[in-house]
Formats: sequence, structure tokens, C-alpha cells
Amino acid sequence: MDSASLAFAQAPPDSGIVQVQGGDAAAPRNFNIPAQPLGAALNAFGRQSGLQVTLSAATSRGLTSNAVNGSFTPEQALALMLRNTGIVFRVTADRTAIIGTTASPAAEAEVYVPGATQLDPLVISGGRNAISGSGYQGTPDWVYQAPAAVSVISREAIESSPSRNARDLLDNVAGVYANRSEAQNPGISVNIRGLQDQDRIATMIDGARQSFQRSAHGATQRTYVDTAFIRAVDIEKSTTSGVGSAGALGGSVNFRTLLAEDLIAPGKQYGGQVNLTTGTNQFNFDGSTAAAVRLSDRFSVLGGISYKNIGAYDIGKNGTISSAATYAGDVLLFSGQEVRSGILKAEGQVTEDVKVTLGWVRNDSRFNTGNYDGALSTGNLHKATEGVVNNTFTSALDRKPDSDLIDLKARFYYNNLRNNRVEEGSILSTGPSNYVMATLGGSVENTSSFDTALGALALNYGMEAFNDDGKTVLTRGFVAADGTDYSNTLSGGTPSGKRDIISGFGNAKYAPTDWLTVSGGLRYDWYHAAGTATVYGDTTKDIIGYRVIPAVPPTPRVCWPSPPFPPNFRCTEGTPGSPATTEPIYGPEYYKRHNVNVDNSGGALLPSVTIAVKPFEWLQPFVKYSKSYRPPTIMESFLNGGHDGNSVTEYAPNPALRPERGETYEVGANVSSNGILTERDTFRFKAVGFYREIVDYISFGKIRTAQSDVLPYTSYVNLDGVTRMKGIEVEANYDARFIYIGGTITRIDTELADSFTSPAGRRMPINSGQGAAIIFEQPKLRVTLDAGVRLFEERLTLGGRITDVSKTEPALGSLRSGYDMPGYRVYDIYGSYAFDPMTKLRFSVTNLTDVAYAPAVGANFYAAPGRTATVSLNYKF
Repeated sequence: MDSASLAFAQAPPDSGIVQVQGGDAAAPRNFNIPAQPLGAALNAFGRQSGLQVTLSAATSRGLTSNAVNGSFTPEQALALMLRNTGIVFRVTADRTAIIGTTASPAAEAEVYVPGATQLDPLVISGGRNAISGSGYQGTPDWVYQAPAAVSVISREAIESSPSRNARDLLDNVAGVYANRSEAQNPGISVNIRGLQDQDRIATMIDGARQSFQRSAHGATQRTYVDTAFIRAVDIEKSTTSGVGSAGALGGSVNFRTLLAEDLIAPGKQYGGQVNLTTGTNQFNFDGSTAAAVRLSDRFSVLGGISYKNIGAYDIGKNGTISSAATYAGDVLLFSGQEVRSGILKAEGQVTEDVKVTLGWVRNDSRFNTGNYDGALSTGNLHKATEGVVNNTFTSALDRKPDSDLIDLKARFYYNNLRNNRVEEGSILSTGPSNYVMATLGGSVENTSSFDTALGALALNYGMEAFNDDGKTVLTRGFVAADGTDYSNTLSGGTPSGKRDIISGFGNAKYAPTDWLTVSGGLRYDWYHAAGTATVYGDTTKDIIGYRVIPAVPPTPRVCWPSPPFPPNFRCTEGTPGSPATTEPIYGPEYYKRHNVNVDNSGGALLPSVTIAVKPFEWLQPFVKYSKSYRPPTIMESFLNGGHDGNSVTEYAPNPALRPERGETYEVGANVSSNGILTERDTFRFKAVGFYREIVDYISFGKIRTAQSDVLPYTSYVNLDGVTRMKGIEVEANYDARFIYIGGTITRIDTELADSFTSPAGRRMPINSGQGAAIIFEQPKLRVTLDAGVRLFEERLTLGGRITDVSKTEPALGSLRSGYDMPGYRVYDIYGSYAFDPMTKLRFSVTNLTDVAYAPAVGANFYAAPGRTATVSLNYKF
């Protein structure tokens, strides 16, 4: 045993070295950490131990660590580093080191150091696992340590903001909106920096792709997930050289669900929570319960159920909405929903270095959609009854042995979403329909870390792949006058088809010093979409026979031209003495059927590079460059049929459709500082500016197919030129415990390509009437300000929020009418009171001034709820 190890083993109780309680100590590692400011020392410790260091509200200003050189377990190294600093720590059973506090009196007694300074928690945990911290609305601190455009919606923010729908959670994230152009449908379509739909933003639940799409007047991509079991929402605003970016153009959103550790307090065998919410304006009931139990030191299970009943709400009374077709009085038609959700998870520490997690999340949503037919005085109401069942099955294997070369993560998942729809009272009704999307996928990645003579080096490499299998079935559909049933090929713009995406990647992260980090990555994405789409051409008639016309003087009928008779020939009055002739007999009109074969594949190398510097402990500027690549989806590849009504000659696929390609440049800065004005205050700040160029952007346009040179079809086409998006995103928070203030700023400018080239080589302006571009644009500016106070030893919290959004002015195609909206300003107030550590009462009033407004990135005929008050009870056991 070396001298440092002997000192650790023989240290007296008052030495300041804390004997670690709980959990098995890891095998020894080599540490080389010089004496330095404590914050920098903890960063070095995180790299050399393989743990992620996350600061909560702790302050380490003015403290210097002890040097650690030699072979120690991570716990021994941390104890030596903190010796004589007066800071205590402990390690829980799940290998989390908590510095500066304890979770129970018993545990506190185990680690008490005489004369120690008690700090707020500083947590060291593996990966980006933290779900709350000192940032805006409880954002975890790792967000302000990551040199990237990332945001997190924390568990604290989720619990503090009762929502009618999970998309409400996205409204306060810089650069992010939830599209509400299908406001009666509770599915979530995320818009990041002006990009949405068609997998431009990869949306996931626990890493499982949510690829469901359905054609409609507005958004097409929809994710169905309830807030009850979300522990955090991770948002990447550009693509990465890692898991989650395959086939995406502009980033990802991952809804992470609860783990057993979120419900079971340290030292306990079981735990759970009950959440109950009710309110005004048809916020009838939102309740859930979840519980977890440790069946042994290595195995735990978690389960939960929830039920939400929300009625059709009143819109605000101060202002006007442009269309009356979606309202009955002040009530937004069919804006209610009924949702039943469930979660089941099992977590097992199979060996000392292997953990397995199995999960199932189910969402069962029932709702209606519809509107008046425009002639409101006639009272014709069109209604569709819809049900969506979304099942997400996940499995995860994590292996972290005592080796810096292995940190293995393997994921396998299956997602199945089924949307049943029955229309009533519509002359365009296609009858009952069933839309299904099944996605099977997985990923494997490993991280190898090296301490070289030139600095720390980490290599992350692996692959991910998934298969989308979409199927649309109409059980009763369009039957033509001649008796032909077109139901099997009428898809309402949501075709059946299959698509495969495979991606391999590698990324190197090099830190030659504590103040410089350079990352470079390369990924290769490949896709294949193959199948046949049925397209119907112009109406025609078949000749089913001929009849003889005798020559009867003086004016016999003859047919022109003379035999042989071509199709569609005609008979005219002849001259006396003409011979007898024949004429064809036609059957009824029908649509001529064509099969369009689609077999597209391709790939692209996608580099990325990030450089981050840290000139001061509190400041981290960074720059990033990345390429992205989005292949056409099933909808874009196999589009056929027509709009939701009885049409089979409206849509056709474009076999020449090309993938979208993007380049993104980012520059940003992180600021994290503690103890600025008081011992306990914190300041967190992240700002990112971006510039993005996209070529071959895909939208709607008119084309003619090889099978029909007469009839034009609406199809997906590549826009000519370059689409450009640029902007800045800021989020910041100052928290002095008794008072806090934070907010976000989003500024964006978009310059869209405005034409496309038809397969025949003709350039077609989108706004010429030959196109129907569907491109949603974010408003240029949104500012959110949130502030509050904590009183009575922080048991009472009172706060308010202001959201100011500029007007929305779509520039292209069909969205120039119906989707242009004035700006608006909304006020909310909220608060909570903790009766004890286990029981908290929350309240909120949203849209305090009862303004009538349509939310940004939506439709101007779908208004947000008017003034709504809610009260919630959260109980933990």
C-alpha cells in the first residue's frame, strides 16, 4: 500500500477524510490531479474517474483541492481531494456520490465531520442523468457545461406547470415551438429553428423513434406521450455524431420517463408519488400514481397509471379569432381529450458492471376533430371520432467494467402506433380508416477513454438502425358509379410503405488542457425506400364491342376514318351510297390504374467538429460545425390517392425525389457562476447563434407523371436553391433562493427557396398556383420572463411569467392564408406550498388577462385556451 492509501486507511475521525458508506467501491484507477481550485479539480476528477460531475446550488468559490497522485478507487481519490476542505460526501447504493449533504439523519451520522461546512448538494452521477439543477426552470447544470445547443425541460418544470398536453412543456424552450396547426389532435409536432415534420426533428420516447405521420391540413408528424411519467425532456438543436441523429436534419427531442431512483429515497426499499390536478375552463381531471420497489440490492420494478379528462375549452374573451368554422360560441370545437397512460419498468444490476433495463410505455388517447363546412348558418357539422394507441417497448444494456476502454450502451426498441378514425356527416368522408406505423430499431455504442502524455482522449463509436413500416387501411371507401371499389388504394395522402435507415458513427474528444476541448466526428447515414404506389390517371372508356350500321340511302352513317378503326373514333353523316360500317360500344368511365415503382437509396458522410475553450472557470465559449442528411419518409416516397375525400387522382409519388442536406454553423457560450452576491446564489447562462443552409428542401408542388401526360398531380418536390435560417437563442437564470429571475429569447430569420423544377425540366414558382408549399415558419421573436420569491424557509413559492411573441407571416404557398397570425402577450401566475417534504400543493392561472390569441406555429382559426386556473396536489411516499 502506498503512503497516500495508508493515510486514507488510517485517517482519524476528525481528519476531514470521510469514510464512504453504502455501495461497493470501484476498483482502483490511476489519478493525476494537481492541487487547484476545487471546481477545476472536480472537472479533472470527472474525466479520470469516468463520472460526470454535476454541481447543484453548492459553492466552491475560494476552495482549493488537495493533490491526488497514484492508484485509488474513485471514492478514495475524492476523499483525498476534499481532505481539510470541510466538505463532506457519501456514496449511495446506486453509485451516486453526494457532496455537501445527506439524505437522512442516519446517513448524516455516518459521514459527519466536526467543523465541516454544510453545502447544498453537489451530485456526481454517470452521464447526463440529472433531471434538475440551478438553471432556468430547474434545468440541470450539465446543460451549461455542454458546448452545444442543448436544452432540458426538467422534472421540476414539468411538475410546476399543469398542462392540457405535453406540447405545452415546449413553449418556454429557446428556439423550440410545438406546432398547433392540428390543435384538435393531441399529437405533438416539434418545431426547432423552423424545422418540423417528416423526421426533420427526430422525436423519441426513451430513445425509441416515434415515426408516425399522417397527412392533414397542417402538421404531419405526431408523437403521443403523457406528462405524468416524463422525468425530463432532452432537446438537441442540431445533429450530432452519435446515437439519435440518424436520418434527422435539425436535431432531436427525447422524452425520458421515470426511473426507480426518481421514486425511491436513498436508504428506502420502496417509494412512489400521487399527483392530482383539477381546474376551471374544462380542465376536469388529471391524475396519476407511480410506485417503485427494490426487490433486492440489484433488482427493482416500477409501475404507474394515469388518467386525464379535458373538455372543450373556452377561448379568451379579449380579442377576436379570424374564423368561426371551428367554434360554437366561445368554445373551440373538439378541443377536449381523454387519455389513459401506463408505464412498467424493470431494472436489474445483473453483475457488478452490467445493468439491464426493460420498459413499456402506453398511451391511449381518445378525441374528436372537425369543423363546420363554412356555411355556418346551415349548421352542417363534420366530425371525426379518433382513437390513438401508442405502445413503446424499450430494452437497454449498460456495461461499465473496471476499464477505461469499455463504456458500452446497447439499446433495442419497438414502437407501434395505431390511429383509428371514423368520419361522420361529411360528403367527403372516406369512412372508417386505420393508420399504423411500426418502428423497429436499436443502437450500440462504446466509449473508450485514454490519458495520454498530450492530454485526455475519449473515443465514442457505434451504429444505429431502424425500420419504419407504415400501413393505411380504409375499411370502407370510394366506390365509383361503375361499381369499382377504390378503397384499397385510397390513402388520404398517408400511404403504406417501408423504409430502412442505417448509420455508423465515430467521435473523438480531445482535451490537451483543462481549458481546451476539441471534438471531431464523422457519421455515415444510408437509407433505402422501395415499393409500389398505385396511381390513377385521367378518366377513360374501354371499347367492349362494335355494332354494324347498315347503309340506308340517302344519308347512311359512316365512321371516320375508314377501317381499321382506332380507339375513340367517331361516326359522322356520310354521303349517299356509302357502304355499311361499324361503331364501337363503350363501357362506363373509369380511372386508369398505373403502378409507380419506387426504389430509392443513398447515403452521405456527415462530419462535425466542436471547439470549446475555458479561459475562466465560469466561462466556456464554443463553436460547432455539422452536416445533416434527411432521406424522404414513407409519406414523401409513396404519396398517392387524394385528400381525405373520395379522390384518387390528386396525389402521386415523385420517384426522382432527393434527400435534404443541411450545413449548420453555431457559436455560443456557457456561463456558470456561484456565490456572486450571496453564499448561495447561482447564475446560469447559455447563448447560441446559428446559421443553417439547406439544399433540396422538400415541399409540395405540381408534377406530371410518365403514366399520364395530361393530368397534373400534387407531389413532394425538391425546392431549387438554398433555404437559409439564422438566429440566436438565449436562456438565463439567477437564483438567490429567496428570489429568482430567468427567461429565454428566441430570434430567427428565415429565407426560403421559392421554386422547384418539374421532372420535365420546367421551373415552377411555388406561389404561381402550380405549387402548394407547406413550410411552417417561426415568428421572428419570442421573449419569456419568469420570476418569483420563496418565503417561509422556502416552503412557499410565488411566481409569474410573461411571454411575448411577434406576429407570424408565412411567405410561401398555401400557408400564406390561415397561418398568418398577429403577435400576442400572455401572463401567467403560479405558486406552491410545501406542507412537508412529502406533500406539496401547487396552483396556477394561465392566460391571466383572458386574451384571445392563436399560438405561434399554428393556424389562426385555432385559439389557445382562455383564462384557466388549476390546483394540484403532489404527494410522495
